[in-house]
Amino acid sequence: MFGGIGSFIASEVSGVVRRNITVYGLFGLAVLLMLCAGGYALNALHTVLEQRYGAVAASLWVAGGLFLAGLFAICIALIVKGRRRPPRPAATAALAAAPLAAKLIGSRLSWRMAVAGGIVVLGAILGRQIVAGGDDDAEA
Repeated sequence: MFGGIGSFIASEVSGVVRRNITVYGLFGLAVLLMLCAGGYALNALHTVLEQRYGAVAASLWVAGGLFLAGLFAICIALIVKGRRRPPRPAATAALAAAPLAAKLIGSRLSWRMAVAGGIVVLGAILGRQIVAGGDDDAEA
């Protein structure tokens, strides 16, 4: 009975992991292509500026623009770092229910008691989420 559930969970987890690897691999490829496109755009900008103002001035303009973009990114990172993280009611509820779940898993109970304990743990998690204001994790 539990072997089928275990293999089902393992297949679901491996499917999710495979999907996440594919998604993040595609994100990485997209970022790499965008960086290459940005390099070509900077080269084109340098060529236009070089024809108009000269090689040294064009290089200084491009370097100054990149420096300002870097400062802007650092400012945004400092603003984001200073923000407080929103509370995670699901994580708090799971932390509160963990001792009860560990006690149920560790003891030798019948399957009916294990199911009843699982319902109690699930009720504790859902109850804490409802009291905490709903499922905010779905929006993030």
